[in-house]
Amino acid sequence: MITFKKLMQIIGISILVTSVAHSPAPAVAASGTTQSATAGAPAIQVYLNKEQITSTAGGATLINNTVMLSLDKLYVRGATITYDEHSRMLTIQNLLTQGSMKIGSTHASVNGKQITYSAAFQQVNKQLYIPLRFVNDAIGGSLEWDAVHREAYISYPEFAGEGLTNKNAYFLNGVDGTLYKRDITGKVHTVGASTAKLDPYYIAGTRITAEKISDDADLVTIQYSSGEPSINLTVYNLFVRKGVVLRQSKANYWQFSPEDIKIYEGNAVMNDGHSVRLIAPDGSVKQIWNHSKLAGTPEATYTIEGISGNILIVRSSQDGILTLIDTVAKQAVVLYEEFGIDPTELAGFTYDGIQFTGVSADRSELQFMFTNNKKASSVFTYRLET
Repeated sequence: MITFKKLMQIIGISILVTSVAHSPAPAVAASGTTQSATAGAPAIQVYLNKEQITSTAGGATLINNTVMLSLDKLYVRGATITYDEHSRMLTIQNLLTQGSMKIGSTHASVNGKQITYSAAFQQVNKQLYIPLRFVNDAIGGSLEWDAVHREAYISYPEFAGEGLTNKNAYFLNGVDGTLYKRDITGKVHTVGASTAKLDPYYIAGTRITAEKISDDADLVTIQYSSGEPSINLTVYNLFVRKGVVLRQSKANYWQFSPEDIKIYEGNAVMNDGHSVRLIAPDGSVKQIWNHSKLAGTPEATYTIEGISGNILIVRSSQDGILTLIDTVAKQAVVLYEEFGIDPTELAGFTYDGIQFTGVSADRSELQFMFTNNKKASSVFTYRLET
């Protein structure tokens, strides 16, 4: 039970809704009473991003022919719900929208706009009820109404990323894929649509990073894990120039966290697990390599851990083996075999213990560090043909 002292606040994840549909209501409740279902009609159900809304007073009911929600322990992920007992004012907001409504009134303010609803924010049998349409508007979402089954399906934004609070950083609405950036003054800008439409249950754990390619271009990486315990990893790369998404890539991995390089010789490195593109600061494609095919396993996915001229250093997400690919000779070299390392000394599944550490000063050798399963380290070099 919510006790409305001076101030009540519930915080969840974020919500977007527009209006519930205008299909005929099964019944009209008398003023000051509630009616959740008429004879033979199913109870009204409301789903927020696939999750059914609940409260101790029930999820939804009809009051004066209007779908209403009880505020009793109402939980909406990402939304903040505040009721001030002194002013009798309810405020609902998410990151980008806000609405306020006073008890006893059918009028509300939503992002500064005055809206009139068909039922008032009211108290019935010691419970506070609010129009579902106001909740929708206050958090700026979209809603579908199934009149046959009396179910409302609400799709609303759930956000992730440092830009939620930090300046000069990006954040994402994982439900519809919209990317935003909070600039150095704190103002939020819409960057554009991405293909990163995520399962709401896992959005909160999404990680977003950005590498600066030039003064007006960034490579934004979205890493999103799902499954139990977060074993399916999806990586999105977005090339953003002058505040606009120009190019995108998507890679999928299983029980594997990639260590892709992001920049090579001033160009963005965009890897989809099978091919890699070098993107110049102006957004043009400088080079494309199909590393899965060059490695001889076109169905396997690989990360890009190093590039040197025509050499790619890739790691298989299936077994973690580091491989060197000569893109001109079209040859692949499994490095632990090349270095004569006993396979029983390899570190383990999805990582063989070999790490690319750099290129020699004259660029004639590639340098590697091997750490075996007993934590002992050795240095190896791979000499490039001239």
